[in-house]
Amino acid sequence: MAGEDFLSTWSGRNVGNLFDRVHITMPADNPGKLSLEVDSDIVAFILSSNKFPAGSSELPHQSESLQQIHLDAANPQK
Repeated sequence: MAGEDFLSTWSGRNVGNLFDRVHITMPADNPGKLSLEVDSDIVAFILSSNKFPAGSSELPHQSESLQQIHLDAANPQK
């Protein structure tokens, strides 16, 4: 989930959508088993891997809060 494929799929959506996808589908052999904290850490790693700038605090562990953060392919830093 990095690079152009990620950006073209997720641009225009919000981080809450990504968080929900991670929460519902991971791990592949037991979807939904991970804690909300681990889901949030995975999302933070995905965003960092795609060169999105870090925020000033840890990502929230609730989808509702993360819906305020929009993914824009123009935002990653080169």
